[in-house]
Amino acid sequence: MRDVLVLPGQPARIEAVLTKSGLIGTQQGLGGEQLELVVGGKSVAKAMTGGDGRAFLDYTPKVRGNHEVTVMLAPNRRVASSDAKALLGAWERRRPILLVEVAALMQLEKPSPLPVPSMPIPLGQREDSTPAPDAADELNRLTQFFYNVIYVSWAPRDARDPFSDGQKDVREWLTRHKFPRGLSIAVRPGEQALAAKIDQLRTDGWTNVKAGIGRSRAFAEILVAHRMEVVLVPEPDKGEVPKKAKAVKEWKEVRKKL
Repeated sequence: MRDVLVLPGQPARIEAVLTKSGLIGTQQGLGGEQLELVVGGKSVAKAMTGGDGRAFLDYTPKVRGNHEVTVMLAPNRRVASSDAKALLGAWERRRPILLVEVAALMQLEKPSPLPVPSMPIPLGQREDSTPAPDAADELNRLTQFFYNVIYVSWAPRDARDPFSDGQKDVREWLTRHKFPRGLSIAVRPGEQALAAKIDQLRTDGWTNVKAGIGRSRAFAEILVAHRMEVVLVPEPDKGEVPKKAKAVKEWKEVRKKL
């Protein structure tokens, strides 16, 4: 499941996919299975999966806020599956949205003196990733009264598709380290994909996407190009801060810049 964003009182279409593992790690959709949407402990919608394993369940949140939604597979003798969870954001447009690059929430690792394989390690699946000092506390302060937050899993120039990393792992990491509730999205690698995601949010009416906190220069450049405030943390090397972007050495200084 993916997180969904709507206005309070607006119908939300929640997409769930039921798959089984195939050969060489491939996933095959399972059709003809009934899924049930549960919100607040109550069943609110049911739908049957199509041939590709996809099902669409509709629900209208009446109260603003972040609502955890769960999709369950109806009990049967053919198939068993764990429940899937996601977040349904029912947000008002008057409250600004803050985009946070997930990499900025993680502590920079000290280089190892030993040679290591140059294999990519998926962001969000590293259970041993340590959060940056004060990141959770400061982000909680920012979101308590002012911002709604969208966590962005994204790599500027990484050949790996972040959709394969699984947002479940990102959500669990954020929850485990007590970051504030917010939507979590995965954006395909490359500057154009992130720019397109911001454009799509605004096309959908979310013109209140106002600011961002990131780690990479590319992230800052894209937000500046969209006339957004952006803070880089930790402060990069001299000359790496794009024009009109801001940078701080540690998370405790972020609120002063937004």
